[in-house]
Amino acid sequence: MNINATLSTNVTGWRLRLLQSFSQHPKKQSAALFLLGALSTLSFAPFYIWPIYLLAMSYLAFAWQGAQSNKQSFAFGLSFALGLFGTGISWVYVSIANFGQVGLPIAIGITLAFITAASLYWGLAGLAYFQTMKRLPKVWAIPVFVSMIMVFEWLRSTLFTGFPWLLPGYISELNWLFELLPVGGIWLVSTIVALTAAAFAHTVFLKQHYRFAIFTLFLWVIAGYLTMTPPNYVTPNEKHSVTLVQGNVPQDEKWLAENSGPTLTYYQQATIENINSDIVVWPETAITYVLHQVKPYLKPFSEDLAKQNTTLITGVPVWDEARNGYFNGVWATGNGFGLYEKQKLVPFGEYVPLAEWFGPIFDLFGMPMSQFRKGPVNQPTLQAGELSIAPFICYEVVYPSLVRAMVRDSDILLTISNDGWFGDSIGPLQHLQIAQFRAKESGRYMIRATNTGVSAIIDEKGHISSKLPQFVRATMTGNVSTMSGNTPYVMHGNLSLWGLLLLLVMLALLPYRRSQA
Repeated sequence: MNINATLSTNVTGWRLRLLQSFSQHPKKQSAALFLLGALSTLSFAPFYIWPIYLLAMSYLAFAWQGAQSNKQSFAFGLSFALGLFGTGISWVYVSIANFGQVGLPIAIGITLAFITAASLYWGLAGLAYFQTMKRLPKVWAIPVFVSMIMVFEWLRSTLFTGFPWLLPGYISELNWLFELLPVGGIWLVSTIVALTAAAFAHTVFLKQHYRFAIFTLFLWVIAGYLTMTPPNYVTPNEKHSVTLVQGNVPQDEKWLAENSGPTLTYYQQATIENINSDIVVWPETAITYVLHQVKPYLKPFSEDLAKQNTTLITGVPVWDEARNGYFNGVWATGNGFGLYEKQKLVPFGEYVPLAEWFGPIFDLFGMPMSQFRKGPVNQPTLQAGELSIAPFICYEVVYPSLVRAMVRDSDILLTISNDGWFGDSIGPLQHLQIAQFRAKESGRYMIRATNTGVSAIIDEKGHISSKLPQFVRATMTGNVSTMSGNTPYVMHGNLSLWGLLLLLVMLALLPYRRSQA
């Protein structure tokens, strides 16, 4: 792809010199993109400086436009992502180093391999962009950029169970695009973020494709209007009291046999002290006994809860003899019932992919790998009195399609987690932000109970109504409301996303057809 063929005649001066520098000094530009990617982590929780990500991605769009080979385009995308994920998901190191029972070199190696694997998708997106633009007129640059970013982010979120963390749309919590979540979910908002970055790059740096900039501005105006006059997609109904119990059991002590009894006693006592609540929630694997072992012991306790019309929901490991496996479960008892088994397991955390090959390697390293199995799809919701509650365990809440599939049959959303694996890193705070996005998309209250924090109640607008600080043993009581109605995203899924992509294609075709007339 000749660089002169990609330039408009009005791209002169510093813009031309900068664009040419991508081919003349690719290593320097890769270093710049790595730095911009690293700074982009500041756009997500807990920092929220969202313009950084937009400017950094704009520079990536400009870099891909100036790339002269497959190698350069791949390197630019990979460098940006290595910076982003190297700072944004480096918290995985905490669990590997502190609880993996491996040495420092192995912990660093596994962390770097994980970051590199996530970053490769962005490198491949750059490669696909370069190959596609060799065959299309330059007017397609913006739609192709947006499409490649979103296709490979979807692949990153899907393949090998997926890891949909730090999607572009998660920078929108403090800007107008947040109000588009009930319309089209995180994928629509992520697409508009990529479109905004590309339109800015081509308008400011290249002085071309103004129609895309005008269209992008129009989308932001719509988002601004919805922010100023938010539609009432859902209507609050009855309020119910909820108590969250945050045990704050240190991760390295949680599964010790001598701690199982005292921990369970604490959770029971905290529940008794809040017996007037409609719902009491304990975090993921708050009970470290297997369900069939502890269920008879808790039967009198459950009966007392039922008499007080109180539902207890807790995380607990489950052994199923018929299926010959362990499952990570959520169990409702007292004035409620139901058992949910986790569907999205953490690779190398809750199970070992291709265990017959990788298992011996991790045994050699001394890493204690769990052997949970996936729960079945299409599981029913939990019942808490007359309420239907859609449960999600740990990072299941990062999967928007999984949450959406269970919203219609639920009154309230629930996620339980044990973020103690990640210490005082930014990981748990990013996790909390993601839960806020699921609540906003769904138009439902989200109850979030964790072992070490942040336990919180999130309203249907995605705002935290109350929360507990991290690393304290405490309880918190608040109110949640059931909702009537559904958001457009719940009803129609990604329909608005496909409509947006169709409009981008139409914008690209208009000038192309005129030139052929």
